[in-house]
Amino acid sequence: MMKLVGAKQFWGPWLRRVSTWESVVTIAVAVLAVAVRLFFWYYTRRTWEDALITLQHAENAARGLGLTHVPGGPHVHGFTSPISVLIPLLGELAHPGFGLAMMRIASAVCGGITVWIAMQISRRLGLAFPISLLIGGHLAIEHQQILFGMAGMESQVAVTILLFSIYTLFDLKPLKVGVGLGLCMLARPDFVLWVAIVIGLLGWRCWKDHDLRPLGTISLALLLVYGPWLAFATWYFGSPIPNTILAKAWGYGSRWYVGLSASPLIWEILGRTLKIFATLGPVYEGNGATLSYLTFGIPISFFMTLFVVLGIAVAVTRKGLPLIAIAGFALVYFLYFLLIGHVFPWYCVPLVAVAVIIAGIGLDALLRDCFAERWRAILGYALAVAYLGSFVAVTAETFRAERNVQVFVEDGVRKQAGLYLAGVMRPDETVGSEPLGYVGYYSRHVVFDYPGLCNRQVVRFFRDHPTKRSLIDMLAYFRPDYIVLRPFEYLSGLNNGHSWLSSDYQQVAVFRIPDDKRALLLFPEGNIDLEFYVLKRKSSSGEEHSPAPH
Repeated sequence: MMKLVGAKQFWGPWLRRVSTWESVVTIAVAVLAVAVRLFFWYYTRRTWEDALITLQHAENAARGLGLTHVPGGPHVHGFTSPISVLIPLLGELAHPGFGLAMMRIASAVCGGITVWIAMQISRRLGLAFPISLLIGGHLAIEHQQILFGMAGMESQVAVTILLFSIYTLFDLKPLKVGVGLGLCMLARPDFVLWVAIVIGLLGWRCWKDHDLRPLGTISLALLLVYGPWLAFATWYFGSPIPNTILAKAWGYGSRWYVGLSASPLIWEILGRTLKIFATLGPVYEGNGATLSYLTFGIPISFFMTLFVVLGIAVAVTRKGLPLIAIAGFALVYFLYFLLIGHVFPWYCVPLVAVAVIIAGIGLDALLRDCFAERWRAILGYALAVAYLGSFVAVTAETFRAERNVQVFVEDGVRKQAGLYLAGVMRPDETVGSEPLGYVGYYSRHVVFDYPGLCNRQVVRFFRDHPTKRSLIDMLAYFRPDYIVLRPFEYLSGLNNGHSWLSSDYQQVAVFRIPDDKRALLLFPEGNIDLEFYVLKRKSSSGEEHSPAPH
């Protein structure tokens, strides 16, 4: 016994130095996350399409015009996340025009908090520090973890809130657990699945302990945090369910798995799985509609996905409540994204944030079981450096790509189309288009968008016409005064019998990126927003106007 005590006294100062060093590194990675996000904002000025949709609601509300997309129109719940509108609304109330900056500042700060909480979760799970560094580093510098939040969306704030909710499961203080779940519901409505997982696990535990009081406290705290918004949305919009969710359900509604035989089904599932977890490796999704792998992106994403599978198996075997909850989150959300069919890249940001923790669990278990103790730290640090290095190696390329997309595509094409419409449209005229953000924000007119994110009439059309799921079908029904189409959308409509596009409308403007600028884009073939036609409905008298070149 004396020998053991003496050993602790001997090694104690060294162990404290190691612990202090790990704390310093954790804080350094968190600070790096904030710094790289602020630099991204300064360098790229990237503004995502969907951020402008939500920002328009916040600006209208701050100006006394209603929390809706178009002033004077019906109150339409045209944003999905309450937090995504509440944060810019606070900014707009503080100073007109500060809403988007407010969201970006919140995202930058939350980037550092995310890293700190993730590395604390790693510590509570007993993972080796090199693995914790790998996890925190990924959340600090992976491109999509940076992009969507700093481009004005709620993604980064949602990740922070989710990880905070996970962290509350270690100490299981009911009030904190309930507050975390309430914040999750404010962050993203689909986090209701996470709430169900936690309530289910804790309900089972309370039932076994014959004590339901903790569950009652959790439920009360959840209601106190989320209840006010639930009541407000029901009163103001007529339903707590965002119109965006209904629009996507009726407008997209794709059961991709129907009719597939076994072999194609397996390959389709594999492809979709790798796409869902793609950002575990170096990839680029800044064009919005496509996934492009960067250097070594495919093998890195593939092997990290395998570690996620291993980590889930380890979590289920160990059976600790936080581990089971984390594994449950990954499985449930993977199946959710797999089955709903239409998954945009920003949907997967919170899932990948949890997945990298689970991959760390799997990697840590592999190192412990397969290598001697003296090799574990060396291999762990080597893997962390190599993994994070793969992201650092492409950072300059992806940041430059985002700046060029903003300058040449968003500001040079889509914004200009919106400003043109603002200058030529009468107050009572409408416009039809697939993209809503830039067209709606800069034109400030009623938009018949696809699939009706801010237009209940479009949602009702898709609900009542289940066989007509396309943009052109919708435009054929409503016949707005102006239409904004990409060339392939226009040609597809004509080729599918919609001759009214040429007989009833005339082209009045074209907005496109010059050929010499296309070469400056990263994967320009994956960007569908390089050119738009603006069409104007011909007058009943047959009067026509000469097209306006641009």
